[in-house]
Amino acid sequence: MTASQNYRRAQADTHDDSLGPSMRYLTMLGSILLLMLTGVVMALAASNPVSVGQDGSAFSEFGKHAVHVTLGVFVLLFTVGRDYRSWRRIAPLLLAGACLGLVLVLLFGHSSGGSRRWLDLGLFGLQPSEITKLALVVSLASFLDQRRYFLDRIDRVTLPVLASIAVPCVLIAHQQRDLGTAAIIGSIALGMMWAAGVPFRHLGLLLTAGLGSGLFLALAEPYRRGRIIGFFSPTENSLGDGYQVTQGLASLSNGGFKGTGLSAGHAQWGWVPEADTDFVFAVVGEQLGFVGAVAVLILLATIVLTGFRTAQIAPDVFGSLLAAGISVWFLLQIFVNLGGVLGLCIITGVTLPFVSSGGTSLIVNAAAAGLLLNIARQSK
Repeated sequence: MTASQNYRRAQADTHDDSLGPSMRYLTMLGSILLLMLTGVVMALAASNPVSVGQDGSAFSEFGKHAVHVTLGVFVLLFTVGRDYRSWRRIAPLLLAGACLGLVLVLLFGHSSGGSRRWLDLGLFGLQPSEITKLALVVSLASFLDQRRYFLDRIDRVTLPVLASIAVPCVLIAHQQRDLGTAAIIGSIALGMMWAAGVPFRHLGLLLTAGLGSGLFLALAEPYRRGRIIGFFSPTENSLGDGYQVTQGLASLSNGGFKGTGLSAGHAQWGWVPEADTDFVFAVVGEQLGFVGAVAVLILLATIVLTGFRTAQIAPDVFGSLLAAGISVWFLLQIFVNLGGVLGLCIITGVTLPFVSSGGTSLIVNAAAAGLLLNIARQSK
């Protein structure tokens, strides 16, 4: 069923909607703000000892995250108040700017942990690959809407989409050594094309090309092969490539039902690497316990489910595709992050939306959430 068919069907079924547009909007907004607040608390609880060791101040990392959250809230309010349709006019500029940022990273990027993914702008660092996600979703929604009557034409839709995502994916996966983000970008494109109604045989072509390229890149780098080995046998490599996931699972187990209490766990003492970013859910599970972890999962699920419902009843096809793309984006990022923490996926360094520390990721997620909220507010 195409996006336009979904749109017409949803418009006919709005009288059966048990959760009205206003309640859906408020539920989504409340979930986002609660997750941001949880992220601030977890950043304080997880980064104190590390901050003392690095900067001599217990609040340096927390202060950075608090600034990012504040900026994220302002960006959220800005995109909520701006009609989502106005974004399609600047979609080509967004995508061109994102690709330019990826090229600048290649030329002048800041290296950290063996990867070159950031532009050092003095007061803060910028990660163009995160901006690329938003630019891709807006551009692809506009493109698929314009060509919704030619979805079965491989030359009019599938090949142009393949060309448009190949360039940023190659720059991100090969040059920046960030295969996880490249895989998410490709998966978002596939999800949006499926929502629009592109034939499965065309999607299979893109999926085959993506899986083949991803497998080659995964096996070509020794550190990626190590992550694969650590994923399949974490206990046998608990002091090597399986160390991070083993310690993350130990933190979750240590939390029990009620948790150890704020700043009372062992994850923040360096036992779990990247405790305030990639593995923040391990800190949540340890310090807030099973109850807190489930609460975070419910909030994340609420955003995704209300996002998909918003895609069904959006005012137009562009809004439907835009909401679907953002919802797929959040769903994939949540799945990959939690899968890495729980040992269900290979660790990729993807952050948990609205909870993990990370300036560019948090602010871009807030911008995307604001777009989703604007569509929800205008849905009748």
